[in-house]
Amino acid sequence: MIIHRLKTLSLPKIVVLATGLAAAVLAVTMSPQIAHAFPSKAQDCANCHTASKSTATTATPSTTTPAPGASYTVAITLAANPTGGNSGYAIIPVTAGTGTTNAGDTGSLTSYTATMTAPAASGAYSYTVYTNMGSQSTGQTGSAVYNITVTGGSSTQPPTTTSTPAVTTTSPPVTAAPTTPSVIVAGNIHGPYAINTAQCDTCHRGHSAKGANLLVKASQSSLCFSCHDGTGANANVQIQYDLKRPVNNAVTREYYSHDALTPSTHTRSELDEFGGLSNRHSECADCHNSHQAKAAPDSAQVADGWDASGRLSGVSGVSVLNGAAGTAPAYTFLNGITNVMTREYQLCFKCHSGSTVLPPPIAGKPSTDLLDKAVEFNPNNPSFHPVEAAGTNQTPKMAESLAGSSPYKLWNFTPGSTVRCLNCHASSSTTDVPLPLPGSALAPHTSSNRGILLRNYQDRVLKTTNAAYSAGDFALCYVCHGEAPFSSETATATNFKLHGLHLTKLAVKGAGGTDIDTPGAGQGNAICAECHFRLHSTTNKVGTQAVPGSRLVNFAPNVQPNGTTLSWTQGTTGSGSCTLTCHGAPHNGYSYTP
Repeated sequence: MIIHRLKTLSLPKIVVLATGLAAAVLAVTMSPQIAHAFPSKAQDCANCHTASKSTATTATPSTTTPAPGASYTVAITLAANPTGGNSGYAIIPVTAGTGTTNAGDTGSLTSYTATMTAPAASGAYSYTVYTNMGSQSTGQTGSAVYNITVTGGSSTQPPTTTSTPAVTTTSPPVTAAPTTPSVIVAGNIHGPYAINTAQCDTCHRGHSAKGANLLVKASQSSLCFSCHDGTGANANVQIQYDLKRPVNNAVTREYYSHDALTPSTHTRSELDEFGGLSNRHSECADCHNSHQAKAAPDSAQVADGWDASGRLSGVSGVSVLNGAAGTAPAYTFLNGITNVMTREYQLCFKCHSGSTVLPPPIAGKPSTDLLDKAVEFNPNNPSFHPVEAAGTNQTPKMAESLAGSSPYKLWNFTPGSTVRCLNCHASSSTTDVPLPLPGSALAPHTSSNRGILLRNYQDRVLKTTNAAYSAGDFALCYVCHGEAPFSSETATATNFKLHGLHLTKLAVKGAGGTDIDTPGAGQGNAICAECHFRLHSTTNKVGTQAVPGSRLVNFAPNVQPNGTTLSWTQGTTGSGSCTLTCHGAPHNGYSYTP
């Protein structure tokens, strides 16, 4: 029946049907997250390679008077780049079916031969050939113009633009009027393109694809790295994955990267691949929509967090509607297309909240728990790091702490500020000269610090007997807080005047081990995590401990009850009392004052 049906169609109708079907299949299967590799742009190379040096280029056609519809070649030469890098060219304008608009990216070639087809209409035609060799920051660009004259062809000269596919009508089909392809603007180099562009084949193949979404490579991330490796884009992401660091260990829950190259079942970001499933992965397209991502604007602070930057445009996430303290919120999947992210943390909640299935706790190892960050950052909690709203500690002492100096200071927040997840979780190679802006491009791709932390933070292993205080052990804290109250017993920029005593004067105190998850452990100077164990908030405190939840005070498993009581009672500002046993020292209602 299928064969008989085809026989009843005219040949033009079959062609139109096939063209429409191919376009429909491509539109359905192409993911908006896939990156376009260099050189994918039929435009002046210098538009993107703004820091490149201008050099000589030549373009010589094999004939300047080709017959209508005849093939001819163009010999293209460009200057060698002393710093190397792949080369390529682009020719514009080009009428559909009359030549290859761009090619290259196969090596440091200094010559190309482009095969072209003369237009069918008589007239004089002018073409510009743009060339480039190397990256956007160290490349060399050039251009040359060549002209041809076509005689003896049709009298109507078509515009030198790419024409749209045929429109289905009665036989014979009518060709739609030519349209101008979308202009690619700086900062949006992956599109959008007109539906009839030839640019898509840089990353996609209709019949010889090697990966999902008709990709030319087997995985999305490997495709991204073919350009974002320093050869075709300013953003060299590959070098971040070359950072010397320990490997991820799922057994001990030690993570140093969002591993983009681990095989996964990822297809398209807008398809809620994590919701209610144990399916967490981190392909590039899980966090970036390559067809919509832009270099600007940076993230900006608002009252309920930081907004999503241009680099996150079009990517999916999860929003929350918070309830009472300590309760799970209502989760809503944001597909990035019809329901978009407005806050940066909504991207993080896609993998790090109860909207997905988090790994279960490891018995006896609460320091490795992977907790619901949406529950922890609920502004209704007694205390929390201020991701979704400003914190609850609005005291003058907190203002002094945040205004203080340290060897690792990066951010100058106030008690009324909110912070980004990236202010703590970002590449350890982030420099402090010059100081980065808090809303700038901080990449959480890899870090030499466990937890993909911006700076080191000692939390799972306690100090040995004679180990002295070291600011580097708490460098992460000091990117925001001043160091003085923690390294000195006399500094006053804190609501707890005994911080310095605990961190610098407890050497040889205690005879326990150094595992923070072991009850009774502790043999030397204290670390921050012993009294601030759950650092995001106090909601998921360990065991039975009587703490009000304020000031992020919640005790680690090594801190034990005194008798049957493990408690901290907050008094007036700067005062309180403890009942507990820590580093072998019993505290029975031990009180302190400002």
